[in-house]
Amino acid sequence: MTLSQLRIVLAVSLVGALSTRALAIGYGDTQPRPMGLAGSYTAMARGVESLYWNPANLALKDSPKVSLPVNIGFSYILENNSWSVSDYNDFNGAFIDEDMKDNLLGDLDRDGLQFNTDLGIFLPLIGGATFPMPWGLQSAIAFNLRVGAEGQIPGDMIEFMLRGNQFERDRLAQGRDPNYDIAEWDGEAWALGVLSWGFAKPWMPAVVSPYVSQFTVGATVKLLGGGLGEVIDSDGGFVTRVSGTQLNASGVARSGAGVGFGIDIGVAGVSKDGRTTAGLSVVNLLDVMNWSISTQQDSVFVVASGISATSFIGKDGFDEIFDNPREFTVNGVVDTLFRADVDSATWEGGDPVFRKEQDLDSFGKSLPAMIRLGVAHSPFPRLTVAANFDQAFSSGFGISTTPRVSLGTEYRLVDWFPLRFGLSGGGRAGRSSALGFAFGPFTYKRFRIIIMETAAVNRGGFFPGTSQGFGYSINFLKMRIKR
Repeated sequence: MTLSQLRIVLAVSLVGALSTRALAIGYGDTQPRPMGLAGSYTAMARGVESLYWNPANLALKDSPKVSLPVNIGFSYILENNSWSVSDYNDFNGAFIDEDMKDNLLGDLDRDGLQFNTDLGIFLPLIGGATFPMPWGLQSAIAFNLRVGAEGQIPGDMIEFMLRGNQFERDRLAQGRDPNYDIAEWDGEAWALGVLSWGFAKPWMPAVVSPYVSQFTVGATVKLLGGGLGEVIDSDGGFVTRVSGTQLNASGVARSGAGVGFGIDIGVAGVSKDGRTTAGLSVVNLLDVMNWSISTQQDSVFVVASGISATSFIGKDGFDEIFDNPREFTVNGVVDTLFRADVDSATWEGGDPVFRKEQDLDSFGKSLPAMIRLGVAHSPFPRLTVAANFDQAFSSGFGISTTPRVSLGTEYRLVDWFPLRFGLSGGGRAGRSSALGFAFGPFTYKRFRIIIMETAAVNRGGFFPGTSQGFGYSINFLKMRIKR
């Protein structure tokens, strides 16, 4: 196999499994500062960003009381679950021999090939605003849009594209399953608009007062709306014999639009010396989505036997090649039958059935609940060390149940030039390392301005050569208007 052929394989794979874990406008995880810290940001988030990490941070003394953030920038992440940059360098410009195919397939994840890509856009005046409220409450409100999709290509499909078709007898001789699994294309796509309104208040319980100088509690109320499409079942494959190929594959998907609401809660505390901040939040503690608008279920299936290259010669369409069942009506009842049964049955229409649509009343699927625990410590004014632990209780909407641990540092060479570095493990990205810096902040009257803030991350590996993806985020201008 040549490089150009392999690029075709990767292109087909990308089209089939391309996914966006979280495309967001103003969403905290993709901003340059938390990205540069590898996500160690639960205890460091302040102002509007607190809504996405820990709403209790809104009431901390160093969080802005009145602010209107303005961001102009974007972020981008591309990753896969199997092949690293070094793998690409090994085959780049070379003929792909059998040993290299073995190596590529050996590195392939057992669940198949997955691609994830994130794109974030930071726009002015969408970041939200912070403001005080009566009864000592500190509040913030923001809107963000999350759009994404995730899916995978079965490993047998990648092998088929790399090595070509293999007869049943040859696969059996190698002690392998003669069936090529080509139908496990599980995935989902979604678009969610989320209006978040957070509240926080200082509160000092007697049990913690000997240990902390500040203690706050907070909650975020969210109004959600959007659309969802997901594969709920897929199965099938094909077996190649000398007499022809036998194919049987099916998939069931459902889609719809809906509205819902959600609640996040959190607590935060600052040590007596003011150097250490700790916070615990439960994100999506109560997220209820009712998908009941234009809901439907789609079923797709293909059945064939004895298919060979000559089966496609002189045929006008798929209905003359595949043995899909045809719909027919007997005594007012709709049923299906295969081509082999057509001569002995009465049927309506002449087209085989490849797809069926069915209306649904509604279905339920909520955002996964997740715990975020973070600590940040400043041993001296120019250095901050932070750590984070994330654990989701279910998967979906780009969230993985694999626990994630991260560690990040921020050091200011001078007040206006912070350097950031972080390491993380677990979660969807696996092992990751991150690096970031900024020019700012510069303060002018009521404006706090960062001229440029940027970060890059290796995903799926600590070093560029062994990583399975990368990420980049930049704010060309980050300005906060405050009182």
